[in-house]
Amino acid sequence: KPENLAVGQISMDRLFRTVALEPATEPYKLSKNNKIYDLNSLQFPDPLRRDKTLTADQFLNRRLFNDALLIMHKGTVIHETYRNGMEPEDRHVIHSCTKSLCAMVVSMAIDEGLMGRSQEISHYIPEFQNRPEWKSVTLQHVLDMQAGIEYSEDYTDPNAHYWKYARAAGYYPPLVGEEAIGAKAWIIKNLNIRQNQPGSIFSYNSCLANVLGMALENVYKLNLGEILEEKLYSRVGAESEGHLNTDPQGFPIIEGQFNLRLRDFARCAYPIINDGKSLSGEQLINPDFINQITTPNQQAKKAYQSDTKDSVFPNGQYHDQFWVVEPEKKQFTMLGIHGQFAWFDHNKDLMVVGLGSYPSQDGDLMMSCLKLLWDKIASSVSK
Repeated sequence: KPENLAVGQISMDRLFRTVALEPATEPYKLSKNNKIYDLNSLQFPDPLRRDKTLTADQFLNRRLFNDALLIMHKGTVIHETYRNGMEPEDRHVIHSCTKSLCAMVVSMAIDEGLMGRSQEISHYIPEFQNRPEWKSVTLQHVLDMQAGIEYSEDYTDPNAHYWKYARAAGYYPPLVGEEAIGAKAWIIKNLNIRQNQPGSIFSYNSCLANVLGMALENVYKLNLGEILEEKLYSRVGAESEGHLNTDPQGFPIIEGQFNLRLRDFARCAYPIINDGKSLSGEQLINPDFINQITTPNQQAKKAYQSDTKDSVFPNGQYHDQFWVVEPEKKQFTMLGIHGQFAWFDHNKDLMVVGLGSYPSQDGDLMMSCLKLLWDKIASSVSK
């Protein structure tokens, strides 16, 4: 419930069955200089009272319901704050930002020759073979959420597919006649209707990230938690364990259930702003993966607006589980419900990481507040 979110968001690893991802032996220290940037010097127009302005603290507290914020510029942390009861040692669920981390691991599998962007996803998931609705759906279609499979993730609609999936995965108790069969079983059973031509329409579908997780388990022959730990988490220099929630059957919910400290979330996201390199300089991600995300694409823009119009980011596109909100400015973000994000401005070598407890899952007002925050920070930080 909205009134409980401030605690709920930092308690998900105690409410779910969880696997722990071990960090490296020694954490990579974050370079920090809070003295060179004063966020509180900024004034924000009030999105609810257009004739008023708010301080940064007021805006973050009462409009974004932000729990923690970290700003990194040119590899140095220039701002780090906690609010709403969250402390630096707390692990906060990052929701669908987890999808972007999953895509980073998929890019590693592609570089290793284990997966191919143009390969049909059924090649990696035997349960999808000989099913016509999945024919011609490629790995890239799944990464871009253009699979064309019927699914609804309207959080305001109690009959949307999402709520049935969420109960099956253990988010909520099953209704009468339902069973918590787990994410994989629910996907195999219910994602079975072709609605659109693959590659034509962007339709947000959290289950597709779990499809990527299923494919990763099959190509690496490991549990998804082990894969994420080995390929990414143990290599970013994290300071503490990351906790990845699982469904009742033990499948890690890679579409949204990673719990991290703010600084460790920043460490995981940092390669995206550093040409694929970790804080230690190790090349984790191919720079081409990042370049493709930031490249404006007219087909992707058309697909992005084909299903549901985005009035906040009318020029946006979606690629490889990242929201490319301003392609021409090379501004894009990991994004999760209730105000989780890792936002990047590649031209300014700027990364802003935030954790939140916004009362609703999403909506134009929340996105407008996030856009205002990002724009204000970007305009106040020099190249």
